[in-house]
Amino acid sequence: MSLPGVTPAASITWFQAQQACKNARKRLPSNAEWQAAVAGTPDPGPDNGTTDCNTGSTFAVAATGSRSSCVSSDGAFDMVGNVYEWVADWVPRSTTCGSWGGSGDDQCLAGAATTGEPGALLRGGDFSFGTNAGPLTVLGDIQPSNSNNNIGFRCAR
Repeated sequence: MSLPGVTPAASITWFQAQQACKNARKRLPSNAEWQAAVAGTPDPGPDNGTTDCNTGSTFAVAATGSRSSCVSSDGAFDMVGNVYEWVADWVPRSTTCGSWGGSGDDQCLAGAATTGEPGALLRGGDFSFGTNAGPLTVLGDIQPSNSNNNIGFRCAR
C-alpha cells in the first residue's frame, strides 16, 4: 500500500494483494480506475526524457513519495516506476508485447492465449523499466500467482 515515506510492499501475488486490500476494508482498483488515477503523472518515455519517477536511476524500490515530482493530478504518488501494481482485472494471458506508439510505454496485451492460465493486469512499470515504464504501461502476460521484488499493489476504496 502507498503510505508516504514507507517502502511499498513487493514480492506479492495478485491473491495476496487482493486479501491485503480486503483486510484494510478496501479493494484492488479496476484497470479503468487505475488509468484515471495516473493521469498527469510524468511519462519517462523516449520523447520526454523525464526522470521524475523511479524508473532506472536507482534500480531499487524507493520509499513512497521520495520522488516528489512523480505524482498524478489526483495527488497519487509513484504510479509510474518503483513497483508494478496489480489491478483487479484479469485477461486472457498475453503472448506478445509491444509499445504504445510514441510513448514507449510497454504493453503486453496482444496475442492473447486461448488456452492456459489467465493473466492478471499489472500497471505502471517498475524501478528497472526505464522509458518502458509510464502511465500507459500495462502487462497481461503475468500469472496472478506470480510474485517478484518488482510487483506490488495499491488499494482503492
